[in-house]
Amino acid sequence: MTINTEMLKDKIAGALYGVAVGDALGGPLEFMTAEQIAQRHGLVTEMIGGGWLSLRPGETTDDTAMTMAVAEGIMEAPESPIPCIGARFIRWANSGPKDIGGTCRASIGHAAFLAGKNQSEEYPALADDIWFAAAKDTAEQNHGRSGGNGALMRAVYPALYYPEKERALQETVDQGRMTHWDADSDEACRIYADVLHSLMVEAANGNSDRGSTIPAIFHTLEGTRYDLEAMLTKGRANQLKPTGYVVDSMECALYSLWEGSADFDEAVINAANMGGDADTIAAICGGMAGALHGFAAIPKEWVGALSEADRARLDAAVDAALSNWLS
Repeated sequence: MTINTEMLKDKIAGALYGVAVGDALGGPLEFMTAEQIAQRHGLVTEMIGGGWLSLRPGETTDDTAMTMAVAEGIMEAPESPIPCIGARFIRWANSGPKDIGGTCRASIGHAAFLAGKNQSEEYPALADDIWFAAAKDTAEQNHGRSGGNGALMRAVYPALYYPEKERALQETVDQGRMTHWDADSDEACRIYADVLHSLMVEAANGNSDRGSTIPAIFHTLEGTRYDLEAMLTKGRANQLKPTGYVVDSMECALYSLWEGSADFDEAVINAANMGGDADTIAAICGGMAGALHGFAAIPKEWVGALSEADRARLDAAVDAALSNWLS
């Protein structure tokens, strides 16, 4: 098919930058309730910084760091990306990040241990089965509880990079299984990738009409746990919980997307101001909202608040994904 290059690039960039700006907007609000946010800040609509991590305005957290590890691992070795993704996970975990989820930390450490390597070694490239075994160990040690949102928060890139739908969905699930061995996490990652990939296909075909792209999202979710129509008609929207459980996070992100479906910023503002695991929920929502509305819809001041280093890495990943669709 003939690809609409300009539109596809806009949607790829929208999705990838959407994760980063959602992360940065929500980071200072993490672990606050919606009521506490309203009392202290009113409605947060700009990069304020602060929070429990003492973030700079526009500073991103583990959501963006791990997203870029996945992206750059795929860029380096698209046919077999897990060892390259994992090497970046280890290097990042050893760098002393401000925040790293407990499940991610444990699985990264287990992988290095199972390989008989010192986790301080630089870039140990560990095979897929070592990562999966490490994630299984972590789940077992957590008594089967490995359904946090740490795999979903970083899941945006495979659907942006791989034109083949099933390849994109499988790589999304597999990158999640490196740390989270859990059926709920697998399901959320796969559905998230399905939504994103459907929007990339629409963009590649030159279709940016929300009158057809929004129904495409509803169709993708139909019959799944995340059926938006069921959520809207059966009152589930009143039971949303902005926790770190992957199902809760996905539901909150989807509802925020729907409530703000006319504008990118409205959707992400909705997600961040829910509080709870605000950075991750806003990042997940931002990925979908960016894929729906495109990079041009993201407030310029939000993009400008990101660090120059973040923007350079995001731009390189956007160019690599576009090139792969065109090749």
